[in-house]
Amino acid sequence: MILTLDIGNSAVKGGLFDGDELVSVFRAAGLPIGDADTATETWDQALRDHLEDAVVEQSGLVSVVPGAVGPAEQALRALTGSAVTVVSPEMPLPFELAYETPQTLGTDRLAAAAAAWVRFGRGGALDEDSPNSAADASAHRSVLAVDAGTAVTYEVVGREGVYRGGVIGAGPALVQRALHGGTAQLPDVPLSFPDDPVGRSTQSALQSGIMWGFVDGVRGMIDRLAATLPDDPVVVATGGWSRVLTDRLDRVDHAVPHLVLDGVRVLMGDDSRGSG
Repeated sequence: MILTLDIGNSAVKGGLFDGDELVSVFRAAGLPIGDADTATETWDQALRDHLEDAVVEQSGLVSVVPGAVGPAEQALRALTGSAVTVVSPEMPLPFELAYETPQTLGTDRLAAAAAAWVRFGRGGALDEDSPNSAADASAHRSVLAVDAGTAVTYEVVGREGVYRGGVIGAGPALVQRALHGGTAQLPDVPLSFPDDPVGRSTQSALQSGIMWGFVDGVRGMIDRLAATLPDDPVVVATGGWSRVLTDRLDRVDHAVPHLVLDGVRVLMGDDSRGSG
């Protein structure tokens, strides 16, 4: 089995793969990043609870919390006895990296781009089941990976196999907190769509601005980024808000809830070799 972790600011998502098939997903919150020994012990227990009898042969991780990498890596080694891959821009990648500051590129973004490119762009067009697609370089398609969570990130990989960069924006929860916390009279509101985009109360006006502003902002950004590419890109959505996008945007071709976890797997293995 292959174990991959996506370490965020408030929670850790994990996935167990049998080959390239994701067979189990788990989530753990509140893991520490302080004292190395204490943190490693807590990580060990948290991960042990989710792995049960799984035999882990390889492990890999991405993290937006630098202080969590050491304890998580130590815990994985102790718990599984496996080699641990910490994703970085310096490792072999399935595309050329044309990012001006690779040292600042979030490894979760790198993993999302890698999975989107390997699964839907590199030699595959839109037909993953075609036995010859991987060998047909002319079938390469540009891809846009949209990870819609607390932040909304967009990763752009051109059909020539070059990661060009991306965009970082605010997700609905961040906008909600900014409007409530940064103003004197605007209330905190549920993150749901109002019946009418024209708000007839302060609550529904805020909900329309937050939720439809999110959807229409993603729509506009996809169109803007697609216009920079030589072909019509495959758009892949992931993250907690991805279902909202796929339900409301025809522009989204695929919804892959755990794209980052799959990207870690891709970057750990043979899939990452060769950019076409």
